[in-house]
Amino acid sequence: MLKNDKKIKGKVEVLVGNLNISNKVSKIFDPNIVDFLDEISKEIFKKKKNLSFQDLATFAFWIRKKNILKISDNYPLKDRMIGYGLAFHISPSNIPMNFAYSLVFGLLSGNNNILRLPSKKFIQTYVLCNIINKILKKKKYKIFSKRICLIRYEKSDEVSSYFSKKSDIRIIWGGDKTIDQFKKYATSARCIDITFPDRYSISALGSEKLMELSNVEFNRIVERFYNDTYIMDQKGCSSPQAIVWFGRKNKQVKVKFYEILSKIVSQKYDQSLATTNEKISNLSIIAAKLDVTFQMHFKNFNLVTVKPKKFNTEIEKIRPYNGTFVEINLDSIKNIKKIISKKCQTITYYGIKHNELKNIIIKSGTLGVDRIVPVGRALDMSLVWDGKDLIYSLSRIIAN
Repeated sequence: MLKNDKKIKGKVEVLVGNLNISNKVSKIFDPNIVDFLDEISKEIFKKKKNLSFQDLATFAFWIRKKNILKISDNYPLKDRMIGYGLAFHISPSNIPMNFAYSLVFGLLSGNNNILRLPSKKFIQTYVLCNIINKILKKKKYKIFSKRICLIRYEKSDEVSSYFSKKSDIRIIWGGDKTIDQFKKYATSARCIDITFPDRYSISALGSEKLMELSNVEFNRIVERFYNDTYIMDQKGCSSPQAIVWFGRKNKQVKVKFYEILSKIVSQKYDQSLATTNEKISNLSIIAAKLDVTFQMHFKNFNLVTVKPKKFNTEIEKIRPYNGTFVEINLDSIKNIKKIISKKCQTITYYGIKHNELKNIIIKSGTLGVDRIVPVGRALDMSLVWDGKDLIYSLSRIIAN
């Protein structure tokens, strides 16, 4: 289909599959695709060194056959739902495994896939590409070499425009600037764009419930918060960038929380010179944009809180990373609606019931908040993302 086209010859590096993409789609949750993903999962788990990458191990666990079949039960119309066509995926440059989930979304929804890999050369990317290439050599799975093409190319209007014209679906993860750029490229009349713009997330913590915990339980909650935030340097849209404290005894709880968090960061977080420089740069930008107070915890600079003097809903303008958190105090969790904008994606929580928080958000009629999950599950991937069911969004239903 695309293999011999001179317009892109020599401009695109193919790491997996080939550009001779099939023009035939399949039903959603096709059994062969489920088996293919399960084979990838098993291959990842074979080598202990693969599991040293937590995001790769999490991905392998998620694509197990047992889990995918369980997810498929949520789609009662799956026997008459098929792929839409050729999906062109643009993955973000700063998140190692996002491309892998995007590929799975495309496959499970029955589509053929061309996916632009992150520009940053993560080790996880190469590990997974090598595993997929190994599996594609097996007779049973050779057919998928015409349904998958993972590529890398330097930023190029010509190449991006070319693939956009050929696509039936574009899945754009790169944020506002990337989305704006790709909207300039012409597409076919039926092409569907699934976009994931810049978002921010928050963590709502109830001080009274935290005070009731034993030291072991308290430490476990802080460890989960660390996993939500520091593992990806807060650069994932679902990683909390603000901590919303509510309830009494805030001061006492916060001191304990930050002390434990700082110890965990000192033990686990690899804060390189580049990371520190990026942190200082971001703090300078925040200081220039807003009237805020900075509070730096502990000498090793591993935790910084930003306290706006007059907080409003424009938290997305602050955009802290690398262990920098906007700190907000509320008398009641009911007031959380006052700090939510339409760019808010995920709320992680502890110290409040899920249904209570969900009802507050729904009743407020806010345009923001697409996920409400317990602390520790911010980075869990799902087929429902940014409020979109990706199987329904990426497939078509054959009506009776």
